[in-house]
Amino acid sequence: MTRKTPTPSQPPTPNLQPPIPNPQSPISNSPSHIPNLKSKIQNPKSPLEAWFQPMDFTLHLATNSQAIIEAAEISFGRFGRPQPVEAADFTFRLFEHDEDDGGVEEPMFHMEGHLLYQTTGRASTLVADLTAGYAFGHFSKSTLARPAFFRWHFLELAFFMMLESRGLMGVHGAALVKNGRAILLRASSGGGKTTLAYAGARSKYQALAEDVVWLDARRKVWWGLPWSFHLLPDAKNLFPELEPYEPILQTNEELKLEVDLETIRAGSTTVSAQPGPVVFVERLVGGASRLEPISTADARQAWLASRTGLELKLPHHQDYVDSLLTDDNIYRLYFGNDVKNSVELLDLLFNFVNT
Repeated sequence: MTRKTPTPSQPPTPNLQPPIPNPQSPISNSPSHIPNLKSKIQNPKSPLEAWFQPMDFTLHLATNSQAIIEAAEISFGRFGRPQPVEAADFTFRLFEHDEDDGGVEEPMFHMEGHLLYQTTGRASTLVADLTAGYAFGHFSKSTLARPAFFRWHFLELAFFMMLESRGLMGVHGAALVKNGRAILLRASSGGGKTTLAYAGARSKYQALAEDVVWLDARRKVWWGLPWSFHLLPDAKNLFPELEPYEPILQTNEELKLEVDLETIRAGSTTVSAQPGPVVFVERLVGGASRLEPISTADARQAWLASRTGLELKLPHHQDYVDSLLTDDNIYRLYFGNDVKNSVELLDLLFNFVNT
């Protein structure tokens, strides 16, 4: 039977309940000879500590550096605070030291089984045992003087890789939420998903994520870090409130406007939502925006075309994709020059899935 673009009078039949992966399955095979890192490392004294609750996991951070505490506050602080517990889900022991090359080099990344190693040389090094949920590292003053670099390449890297080892999967995409239900916006780089998500968050929806959505099959929820959006400088032509913002050099050497959504519209972010449809966003220069359902075969091709990072290498990737891309759950939004109309088309879909 031919599907039609939803209208509010048509009841939804979403089906997004992926099989539950083993939360203890590592990101790759773990050789039996690889030791538990947590039991082998002797740690320096850590006069500072903090507790965080990102994505409902407890994370205990011990350090000697206020700069590391402040970086963790930016990454995890707005998830809320847990009560200290005897055994945290994740333990991070990250320290500042005096070794410093005076610059910041692009890190080298290595993995062996469940062990992760990321280093810039003698100045800054992170090691992590993904299955034990334990990370340890020393970092130079030069590295910590660039908080975004430290967060992206060390602090958040360790956390995100540990999520994957517990069965969550991070996928390339933005996400918007209405009444607790999310829509995943998937596109190739430069396809307009961030612009569309920002347009929705500034006006009527909540943002769940800008670039990575974390799919949690065990708890049947999607997670994100929604607060900061990064837009190309020409976004000022679409959104006048961005005029005061100056472009900032990102870790990938691109210049972008860095926007805290909650300063644009209070209540415009949320960290979790119920799963919903997948919308593949495709630029339509000079045309009118339109939304239409697509077949599973077309959706699979679009998914592969918009892949990034390690998605396809994760052991549970295919199970997630099979559950996401069902016939009643996938659409393509041709994103024309009429941004406001594209947002209204998403509203039509939200009303459909929330009926």
